[in-house]
Amino acid sequence: MQICFYFPSLKNDQNNAIFGSMYSSFFKQLALQGMSVKFTTDLEKIDGDILVVGIGGGGERIAAKAMLKFNGPVIFNIYNAYLGFNKPFLKRWQSRVLFAYNTDYAKLNYEKCASVNILFHDIAFASDEKVFYPIESRKKYDITFLGNANSGFGRDQYIEPLVNYAKKNKLTVFLAGSGWEKYGFPYQIVRHGEEANSIYNASKICINIHNDRQYAGMDKEMDANNRLFDLAMAQTCQVSNGKAMIAKYFNENEVITADEPSEWLNKIDYYLKNDKEREVIAIRARQRALKDHTWDKRASEFIRIINENYPKYYKRKTNLFISIFCYLDQYVMPLYDLKQIRMINYFKKSHI
Repeated sequence: MQICFYFPSLKNDQNNAIFGSMYSSFFKQLALQGMSVKFTTDLEKIDGDILVVGIGGGGERIAAKAMLKFNGPVIFNIYNAYLGFNKPFLKRWQSRVLFAYNTDYAKLNYEKCASVNILFHDIAFASDEKVFYPIESRKKYDITFLGNANSGFGRDQYIEPLVNYAKKNKLTVFLAGSGWEKYGFPYQIVRHGEEANSIYNASKICINIHNDRQYAGMDKEMDANNRLFDLAMAQTCQVSNGKAMIAKYFNENEVITADEPSEWLNKIDYYLKNDKEREVIAIRARQRALKDHTWDKRASEFIRIINENYPKYYKRKTNLFISIFCYLDQYVMPLYDLKQIRMINYFKKSHI
């Protein structure tokens, strides 16, 4: 069986730098477990038994073109339902869909997908133990964060006091990603993979900041970023927000968490001053990541879901009216409500 991943967004150099290595690790594990994988950003090169394509954030037109070219079963990599849920589109294409998935385990995704008779599965990010791992390195940085300053609301409330704290205590802070210029840090993108791992290992504390939307609650969104798993796998001491969300994946003695900015900063201060405790936490985090959060684990889960649903697939006939609308989907902008439009316009220009 061959599965074709069609992700044209990875044509963008910045997207590929941030996500390319991660997808490569996932695809490699799928192949090692017997799944033939084809990845393409070219519509004309779509081929295989199952197509995986992204929808949401205005991507429905691209997905429609792909599905009109590919006549078999489809897996949707969807946006969080809280951010964008295009019910008419999903209802039209439902007969082609094996299942939908994303990294958010909030119940809203399950409820919304069930409303159009589509199975939903949350499949969290993971990390590659051969890409992120501990290395002997001089600690050049006291505090590091590799992420986009523009990626959603809420990061400034943590970064502003952090920068002031670092200046007051003459600490070395490394911030990389777009949007940090306002704090005096030059624009730079650190490639996901070996480059990121070397910087993580050269840091005493690696912070993690989820934007407000990412842990809005079980009824809306609980979407842990890939940084959570990479920092753990790199065996670094991580201080993050999103306490309730992270508890699904790590214990408090593996990843340090706090949601209130002053408490979060106090924990950073404490672990900077306590080397031994910091080292123990980092070791525990990697042990947990190796046990539960490898791409090998995620690939096994993905293949299991495919094997459960692929034998049941049959392409149901649709009437001419629906077929016409499916054809038009490749040309018409999807309809979202005003709240979703505002959120998508804000978030689609940012990544992690």
